[in-house]
Amino acid sequence: MSRVRQGCGMHVTGEGFMAETGTAEAIDRQAAVWAARLDRAPLTEAEQQALDSWTADDPRHLGAYAKARAVALHSKRAAGLTAAPQVTVASQNEAPRMSRRALLAASIGVVSLGSAGLAAAYLRKFQRIDTARGETRSVTLDDGSVISLNTLSRIEVRFNQDVREVVLKFGEVLIDVATRRDRPFLIRAANATMTTQGGMFLVKRLDASPLQVTTLEGALQLVSDQDQVIPLSANQTLALGDDRMVSPSAGPTFLEADRAASLLAWRDGKLAFHDDTLNAAAIQFSRFRGAPIQFGGGEVGRLRITGLFEANDPAAFARAVAHSLNLRAEISSKRILLSHA
Repeated sequence: MSRVRQGCGMHVTGEGFMAETGTAEAIDRQAAVWAARLDRAPLTEAEQQALDSWTADDPRHLGAYAKARAVALHSKRAAGLTAAPQVTVASQNEAPRMSRRALLAASIGVVSLGSAGLAAAYLRKFQRIDTARGETRSVTLDDGSVISLNTLSRIEVRFNQDVREVVLKFGEVLIDVATRRDRPFLIRAANATMTTQGGMFLVKRLDASPLQVTTLEGALQLVSDQDQVIPLSANQTLALGDDRMVSPSAGPTFLEADRAASLLAWRDGKLAFHDDTLNAAAIQFSRFRGAPIQFGGGEVGRLRITGLFEANDPAAFARAVAHSLNLRAEISSKRILLSHA
């Protein structure tokens, strides 16, 4: 059932579940209700649909639910050291209550863990994956998701039974997310957190350049660290700058028909440029093996190029650019210099 009660700041999300909206405290209370309900027994189909709807309604809901589930699991394990927790069924307007003895055991468990210990337990399975200069690789995760890393990239994978999380530390990754209704997939990069249930996404952050997020399949919801919520649907791309805010006019844009394939050219060991400056191209080549590309004059680096090139062959790129733009290419094992002829 789904109806709105006007003027009370609450709405019904499922049989017996009254969800408060707005404040962080209200969200945490409702997340605790859901966590306690799932702890008692598997959700019914109607309850699962209500939970899916609630977590999709606001990105804060999903994070609160994941935390509530993690705390509930650790509380249950701690309480099990002395006695099984006694959970009272929550009324429509309050979160579930545990027995006094169970709460005491749970608090002892949480205190003994400490903040660092709880984080380590919550993010139980940790894996770091890197690529060296000139290297690309693909990794299949435990849930069936596949991550392809471009050269000089690093991710951290953190999985437990409640949430799947991948953190892009630097570089570029293609994430093919396996759809799992029971566990959301979180992607963290730079100043943003992205949430999805499934799809294919390209996430890129090179040095101090803006975070670039592209949805090739599926959809995700991006939240900046200023709590700005930006939904992205399939075939959209977004650049999130260091100002950490995106104006409506600079929001997501749709990909051109031929752009998706060029964005993924690195998986085949190639670099694709589309009206990019030679400076930008030189930066891309510097991430692979080969002599660095330099320019004889700032105006040369601002010239633009379109084409597909072998990532590990900057000399061939320089020769092609020199021929196309009437430049002179001086090529040695230590450097490549492009200047006016």
